[in-house]
Amino acid sequence: MRGRRTLATRARIADAALKLFLDHGYAETTINEIAEAAGVSRRTVFHHFPTKAAMLFDHLVTRREEALQRLRERPPAEPILASLHAVLRALCEQGYDRRLLAQIRAVMATEPQFAGDQFSLVSKPFMENVISTLENRPGQRHSALEVRALTRMAFDWVVTAAHVYLVEDRPSLVACFDEVVETCVQAATQDFR
Repeated sequence: MRGRRTLATRARIADAALKLFLDHGYAETTINEIAEAAGVSRRTVFHHFPTKAAMLFDHLVTRREEALQRLRERPPAEPILASLHAVLRALCEQGYDRRLLAQIRAVMATEPQFAGDQFSLVSKPFMENVISTLENRPGQRHSALEVRALTRMAFDWVVTAAHVYLVEDRPSLVACFDEVVETCVQAATQDFR
């Protein structure tokens, strides 16, 4: 029950923030305005979100626990990069609510570079959870450096795909993800020959 209330409060704050960003502008919207619109205290807003960018992108990162569970279910002997690719691609494949995406795109259009950079920051706690999950896999035989390097690379695929998808108004996030991965693999194969 408490968990559901927490999720409902978080969603209410993110929804209020997104509406205010659209109506008044991202930079012009204050935390106090968001708290008032969501019917919570300023402290409650900061309890759920460290930044305004976290509120903007919350609708895009709500599937983190599901992705972590999928990662835990991958075969322990599977190469790290194969596991990451499968899980992150599935996350992209699920897609997002078109109405919310249109609203996020409208906010990003006012400051696309800032918003894109912020998306990377918002993804950081999730990335740390993924790293921890991979490091604690049964029979883990990879170094911490290898786990971190491969996870960061895979997350950059997602961040780049999401940025292109949102800023360029592309029709498919998974198609952007596939294009980014293919580009990186081809470049690495050719450049390191």
